[in-house]
Amino acid sequence: MMNDVLRFTSIKKHRIAYTPAESWLHQLHPLVKLAWMVTGTVGVFVTRIPWVVLGVVTAAICAFPLSKLSLHHTRGWWMLITMTLLLGGLQVIFNHTGEIVFTLGPLNVYRSGLEAGIYVAGRFLSVVLLSYLFVLTTDPNALAYALMQVGLPYRYGFAFITALRLVPVFEEEAHIVYQAQLARGVEYDSRSPRRFVRLAHQFFLPMLVSALGKVDALAVSMEGRCFGKYPDRTYLRETRFCRWDYISLGVLGGIIITFCIIRQT
Repeated sequence: MMNDVLRFTSIKKHRIAYTPAESWLHQLHPLVKLAWMVTGTVGVFVTRIPWVVLGVVTAAICAFPLSKLSLHHTRGWWMLITMTLLLGGLQVIFNHTGEIVFTLGPLNVYRSGLEAGIYVAGRFLSVVLLSYLFVLTTDPNALAYALMQVGLPYRYGFAFITALRLVPVFEEEAHIVYQAQLARGVEYDSRSPRRFVRLAHQFFLPMLVSALGKVDALAVSMEGRCFGKYPDRTYLRETRFCRWDYISLGVLGGIIITFCIIRQT
């Protein structure tokens, strides 16, 4: 039981969420970081040059210490490494076209298999790392306000902010329910399917009741404050572009133009 509590506490401590820090990536405009993430994600799927994919992966890994973030303490890090090696290894093992690059015991590694492994593993790792960087360095409120200031209806922006704010609340509720069940002697390591269904019912029913209560209280509060009465809204804090944002956009534009020129040659 104590091991279950420690494991759940560790997962809660290292969850993937915004981590405040004073770094250059934290200070960038949320839309600029969103543009970099989308461009990097699309770029690794469009390019057919393995070194470009490896370059994106290397840049994403180097961005973590520069942003004062610890990648190996991030939730799901070992699963990410395992999936990356598995995806790349499958391509190396089952792709047998082209010339042999080297031999590992009974396994012949072909050039096409090695390139395909770099493509697949690099693309997967790039997408996940870029997403990690965006989530860990971007304040959800600042992102929602930035989207609303460029034209997103504030009703959708409020829904986005509310969903992000309720995630840690429901996670805390799950932690409380989980500890309460453990205190009552409930064993979650049972392998019986019928027992698993019963435990899931006992776990999710209090969560559902709590969620409905919070949503109802939020709806009453919004109605009492006349939410949605006016077409526009004011902002207490505005997210503005600074000099580094324009520089970052210029660098991103230069990378896109260079990449387009390379593809046409």
